[in-house]
Amino acid sequence: MGLKINEKKFEVFLEVARKLNDFFNVIPILYGSLGLYKIIGEFSRANDIDVLVPDELIHEKWKELINFMEEFGFKLVDEKEHEFIKNNEIVAFGNGLDLLNIAKIDIKDLLLSEIKGIKFKELSVKQYLLCYQSMLRDKYRQEKLSKNDRQKIKLIQEYIKKAGIK
Repeated sequence: MGLKINEKKFEVFLEVARKLNDFFNVIPILYGSLGLYKIIGEFSRANDIDVLVPDELIHEKWKELINFMEEFGFKLVDEKEHEFIKNNEIVAFGNGLDLLNIAKIDIKDLLLSEIKGIKFKELSVKQYLLCYQSMLRDKYRQEKLSKNDRQKIKLIQEYIKKAGIK
């Protein structure tokens, strides 16, 4: 599916992914609404660009990641949430291990994609369903994002049914 509403966000993701590929030799995971909309089609604008990376970038190499992002014009705006901003586009980093911990999805099972020589991983539509269903059990998300998560689950289930995915 093509991205139109979120095209600029996807271009920013590709810019960050290229730099992660080159500088850290990391293949990031496109995640969140932007990744979901890339697969099932767009239904609204993604709020931010969610990127999952290896645990060591979030912990041991966090200062390196901050410096790396700042070199490319991004400013750290929320250290707790690992969020950076550039030209009103927010990039939020998460730990790739969360997929396994939250939704029992192994990173090795993700689709490897390549666009313009930029490598990244993506979830399948069924993996997104698992993630959003798992996130409904998270207390923070229940309080803040439950309605959005339920809408996305409904969209995913409709897409799966329409596409005849087993």
